[in-house]
Amino acid sequence: MTIDRETLMAYADGECDPLTTRRVERAIAADPALAAEVEAQRALRARIGAAFAPIAAAPVPPRIAELAASNVVTFPARPKRRFPAGWAGAAAASLVLGLLIGRGIAPGGPIEAGPDGLVARGTLARALDTQPGSDGAASGVRMLASFRAADGGYCRVFAGSATSGIACRDGDAWTLRRTASGRAEGGAYRQAGSADAGLMAAAQDMMAGQPLDGAGEAAAIRQGWR
Repeated sequence: MTIDRETLMAYADGECDPLTTRRVERAIAADPALAAEVEAQRALRARIGAAFAPIAAAPVPPRIAELAASNVVTFPARPKRRFPAGWAGAAAASLVLGLLIGRGIAPGGPIEAGPDGLVARGTLARALDTQPGSDGAASGVRMLASFRAADGGYCRVFAGSATSGIACRDGDAWTLRRTASGRAEGGAYRQAGSADAGLMAAAQDMMAGQPLDGAGEAAAIRQGWR
């Protein structure tokens, strides 16, 4: 019996109707690999939920909410999958920041408008190309996670002082699939954790399987993310 990934994800979230639930359970009973995939997805959600629950509950600072109202960047609509109840507030609170870019979009800046959307340039592009998740001192950009998307391509979640987001490899460039305002060093806004939580929630929805561990990330860097 074949169970598609979306149905398996919905089952792991407890979102299937009774008939589909029975069908998935029969498939899991017959295929240990499907059972392992469900357990892995549940474990991933539990780890991310535990890590970001405290900051996801924090309110969005009024100054950032005001900026979001006038600096929204609209991306093409993508199919949505329902999240567990605990994630609804985190995703809404952070992504309502409006996918802010601010002054990052400019010729020669870290983000430029390309023919198919926003792309990373300069220091940000180099960090996405070569920087492991544990190193962010030199570039000012911290890599939160690296993973393969459902289409098989690589994506990375990053957090910077001006812009944070999710960038996916597209040929020789990194296309930004999600963006949010970054961390203002030394300024009034230092609590960027809610934005990070929203980006991680969006990344979870895009992932095919588990995030890359250190060895997998190093191998992807050596292979040029191909």
